[in-house]
Amino acid sequence: MQKIILTLTAVASIFIMSCNSNSSQKNFVSEKETFTPKEAAEILKGNALLIDVREPDELTEQSYDVKNSINIPLDSVESKINSIPKDKQVILACQKGGRSQKAFNLLKGKGFTNIANLEGGMNAWDEAGLPTKTGIAEKKACCANPNSKDCNPDGTCKKTTATEDKPCCSGTDKSKCATEKSSSVSTTNAKNHLEVYAFHGTRQCETCKNMKANTKATLDKYFSEEMKSGKIVFQIIDVDDVKNEKLAEKFQATGTALMVDNVVNGKDNIIDWSDFAFDKANDAEAFVPELKTKISSLLK
Repeated sequence: MQKIILTLTAVASIFIMSCNSNSSQKNFVSEKETFTPKEAAEILKGNALLIDVREPDELTEQSYDVKNSINIPLDSVESKINSIPKDKQVILACQKGGRSQKAFNLLKGKGFTNIANLEGGMNAWDEAGLPTKTGIAEKKACCANPNSKDCNPDGTCKKTTATEDKPCCSGTDKSKCATEKSSSVSTTNAKNHLEVYAFHGTRQCETCKNMKANTKATLDKYFSEEMKSGKIVFQIIDVDDVKNEKLAEKFQATGTALMVDNVVNGKDNIIDWSDFAFDKANDAEAFVPELKTKISSLLK
């Protein structure tokens, strides 16, 4: 009888050890909650998975060139939670690290132990010289002529001696198309003013275009007098244009971004609103009032 008990005890111990082993295999534990771009790049050479929580059209502009990656936009993370593995390292990433941190907090609250956030997102990854890839931007018709063949890859009309470049718009009324100046922003003599910059690269995703359009719409509707007086200066800046190199460097803008410089007594106070802009760009009803509040608070 004693032998039988010992045998059963041994079997039970083996069974428990086996269960614990299987459990540990199913629940990978991340060494850190945040990885630098270079740390992440090394880890992603193995079987780790990168989940990009940006919108799909942002990936068309620039995406991570890694071995294993999938795209789950932030607002879809919870509904697709069952598709996220728990048995391997998962690194969450976005453009600057804000949205991926939100995804991290959500998943951590759901019991995930194998997740980490990519510090600085795509901006830091690109700055570190790590591999990226771009999609082929769809060519859009120019404002002046929907059937024109003189359209740049980013949707603007090719410059002629008679006209300036204008970003595409859905209608044929040229007056509604915003002039997009590629030259460096002109300065104002005022010691106290607000500079608003919508940065973009050559390839522009739909979210990027909506961010620019909604920013301009907000300023035109609520701050037209301030822009006329020079209290607010608004510019759309192509970071890939060599003429804007110094300005892009000043704001550390390498791609699409919404930045402001609240100049007080002649001193710069740079604020990055890119995370907000990307989150709300495709929802004008949410974007416009929030941007209005942000700008109004700086003008007080």
